[in-house]
Amino acid sequence: MNKLAETTIFPLADEASFKLRALRWAAQFQTVCLLDSNSYALDKYSTVEWMLAVDALDFCMDKTNSFEALKVFTANASDKIFGYLSYDLKNQVEHLTSENPDGIGFPLMYFFKPRYIIEVKEGKVTFNRNYPEAFDLYERIMTTDDGRGTTANAFIPLSLTPRTPRDKYISSVNSIKQQITSGDFYEMNYCCEFYAENTKIKPLSVFEKLNESAKAPFTSFFKLGEKYLLCASPERFLKKTGNKIISQPIKGTIKRGATPEEDQLLKDQLLHSVKERAENVMIVDLVRNDLARSARTDTVRVDELFGIYEFPTVHQMISTVTAEAMDDIHPVDIICNAFPMGSMTGAPKVEVMKNIEAFEDQKRGLYSGAVGYFTPDGDFDLNVVIRSIFYNATSQYLSIQVGGAITYDADSEAEYEEMLLKAKGMLAALNTKIK
Repeated sequence: MNKLAETTIFPLADEASFKLRALRWAAQFQTVCLLDSNSYALDKYSTVEWMLAVDALDFCMDKTNSFEALKVFTANASDKIFGYLSYDLKNQVEHLTSENPDGIGFPLMYFFKPRYIIEVKEGKVTFNRNYPEAFDLYERIMTTDDGRGTTANAFIPLSLTPRTPRDKYISSVNSIKQQITSGDFYEMNYCCEFYAENTKIKPLSVFEKLNESAKAPFTSFFKLGEKYLLCASPERFLKKTGNKIISQPIKGTIKRGATPEEDQLLKDQLLHSVKERAENVMIVDLVRNDLARSARTDTVRVDELFGIYEFPTVHQMISTVTAEAMDDIHPVDIICNAFPMGSMTGAPKVEVMKNIEAFEDQKRGLYSGAVGYFTPDGDFDLNVVIRSIFYNATSQYLSIQVGGAITYDADSEAEYEEMLLKAKGMLAALNTKIK
């Protein structure tokens, strides 16, 4: 077991203000990772309320054998490490390729050992520094402007262009359904990109607006040089705590109602939708198989099937699959055995991923990858990178990607509208629309 760094704890009089100030202070550094649960009460597995990792003392970004490199990096960690895995690591897990254009350019994988780890929980802040260095750090943060009232003019006016036009999307969905009917695969997650070129935004201000409206349980802000991820994810990919593995795939989305009565009707509609339940159970079966590769015999369980969870703009159907990890398995292998997550691919996974490359017009990159952290004891928690804005400040390229599961009974027009519903929060944060 690795020894953790010494820590210092202070009480917080204004927790919300401290969080804003801390992130704005952190933004001066080249590498920043924020993980925010937004105190989401329905996540019974949550162990992190708000955690900020700042400035890379060391990092891992191997391009050819990323998972093996990550094993070495985690083995040498004496404190938490933070980072991400991009979707295109699938090419290292299976014999696949990614040739579509990528406007953002995040590295395939990046994990780092932070200089500073700042954690807020139950009205207190913990620094991974001894006193008086921790006190000096606290003072520097508290003298940073919290940015309240400055979100106006966060970006120049922009509109997003669909890389895949609506008529092409409709045609592609119909082609996907034909392949499903032919037995090529059962379900495919088909995603589209909406982008803007030559645009300037203030990433922190946009993120704050996105987070305030979404209040998602797996929110993350990631800065790597001039590249930014602004993520309001509602989905956990994979968590390990002790020998327990937890995955919570999302399949099934419906809008929120204008009144409590309408809201309940919509929840009931989602719960009893034959289509949504079929999509969900297909992915649950896939996740069960993925976890079984890392689990002790007969320990894979579906703890919750078709759970309906409320979020500010949508209701989601979420299932929970758990397992007990094999005694001798490496934590990174648990991730590798389930990567990429089934909710963002479909089934059977390898065949679907081949077809995703053929149908989609963009490289996914960090979209439908995962962001999170490892502890020195080998535990980890990773989200699914969805409901996200990506921005490259150097090239001034901005992108969002959204998608959904296509099954044999999918309605192409309805699927397109559901895709726009999922984009609603990002569009509102950018105060923009799709052309």
